[in-house]
Amino acid sequence: MADVLQFSLLGEPEPVAAPVRETPSPRLTSKGIAPGDIVEIDRKGRRFHALVEAIEQRETGRFDLDVRPLDGRSTWRTATVREVVGVWRRARA
Repeated sequence: MADVLQFSLLGEPEPVAAPVRETPSPRLTSKGIAPGDIVEIDRKGRRFHALVEAIEQRETGRFDLDVRPLDGRSTWRTATVREVVGVWRRARA
């Protein structure tokens, strides 16, 4: 059988452009905590879950978290990154 060359009469299809993805903002802390994440905090032996509202950096380089506890029994509104035991990241669109 002889080699048969085939060519298209329709022309070349246009390449499909890949969707543009926004790069997420870099996470500030060493544990990758950002506002909107849910964290589990161990403070003085008591554990509670909280929503991170803001992150502030001290002059020493350590980070403080402003949190809103998900359970009404907890009254702590601040925590340090060292007290964070677990992180559940907010899903990005």
